[in-house]
Amino acid sequence: MVYVCEFEFWTSPDGNVIAEPLSVDREGTFGDDLPDAVASAADWLSMFVDDYLMKGAELPEMSFGNEPRHGGRVIAVAVSRELGDIPAMTAADAARELGVTRGRITQLCDEGKLESWKDGARRMVSRASVESRKCDVSRV
Repeated sequence: MVYVCEFEFWTSPDGNVIAEPLSVDREGTFGDDLPDAVASAADWLSMFVDDYLMKGAELPEMSFGNEPRHGGRVIAVAVSRELGDIPAMTAADAARELGVTRGRITQLCDEGKLESWKDGARRMVSRASVESRKCDVSRV
């Protein structure tokens, strides 16, 4: 599915190009120049959408025709995302990667410490959340 969000792009005093989403109350991103900031906004939107897809939640409704708030320009950024686009592994594979039991993986998912969703009867765990936990062994 294609998701679209308007961002305002403007140059900060330090020379970075700021990309602020206009439909949601969240901090945005930035880039070295406008093309870099647009690419960064697309990555931001992909991660934003992925978060909702993993939770099985409905995304907030996006508004269009927004006016700039910081004197910049408004550009619509679009991404195509599906749940299957998110790099993931099964709970069993996550358990092997982290050196814990499948029960511990279920516990970490239920506590929100690993990003996961159900694919039929299988629990899928985002590869990014497993890699993040591997970086901090004390959090396993």
